[in-house]
Amino acid sequence: MRIIDTGVLCNSFMEFSIPSDFARSALFYVPQFGHFFCTDGYDIRRESLGLFLLICVSDGMLTIETQGRSYMAAEGQIVLLDCRQPHRYYCTQPTEFLWFHFCGGSSAQYADYLFEQGGVVFSGEHIPYLRQHFDFILTHAQLAFPNEHAISLHVSQILGYLATPQQRTSVLNPLLSPATDYIGVHYAETIELDTLAEQCSLSTSHFIRSFKKNLNCTPHEYLLSYRLKQAKQLLVTTSRSVEQIAEQCGFNSASHFARAFRKNNGMSPSAFRMMQF
Repeated sequence: MRIIDTGVLCNSFMEFSIPSDFARSALFYVPQFGHFFCTDGYDIRRESLGLFLLICVSDGMLTIETQGRSYMAAEGQIVLLDCRQPHRYYCTQPTEFLWFHFCGGSSAQYADYLFEQGGVVFSGEHIPYLRQHFDFILTHAQLAFPNEHAISLHVSQILGYLATPQQRTSVLNPLLSPATDYIGVHYAETIELDTLAEQCSLSTSHFIRSFKKNLNCTPHEYLLSYRLKQAKQLLVTTSRSVEQIAEQCGFNSASHFARAFRKNNGMSPSAFRMMQF
């Protein structure tokens, strides 16, 4: 379609799609998308738009202003913009980028989470891989009857990789393996952060930062998750009491175990044991 935005060159394209009722209710969906080649006159300002925007910059530089801050996105970087907030994005030099508005699913939750994690601009070795998802979405969204489930999956994968760039593979950083191995053996005992850091020959502060970066959780969160996982196994496969399982899995009391279990699973240990698997 003809693009009237100032600064968008004629070799650009922009299209709209009409999501089905099911897509609107259950999937990530893409109502508008395009591939722009822009000059330094391109400048978009909005007070609000009830959508979210993903941009993959292929060349040049894009400036983004939102939530009281200014960001620069260059070649090989991805922008995630919450268009519900007042925002502006513009070019000060020739710039090429792929983009799509999206909504549905857990769009708002991802936008909030990722903004807290890293602002609106994302970079890293995983970005060239994510460019393939942009290409798929833009290509398939143009079809008369696009596969909305496949498009939703590709949007989800982009958001998922932005949230956990270090976990594109399931290989744990070998530097941290001694700590996770130690937890696997000693989870029923009291485990101090200093002890875990010593296993990896790291300072406690460096260990915490590395753990969070690599596994997207704190050592305490990992230990709690591991203990709860072991507790689930015991609840389902043994007749031991909740008190016994709590002690065996490293909780300092049955009440502490019950609170942690309910918070993470939405039910009590006894209710979980009654479920049919």
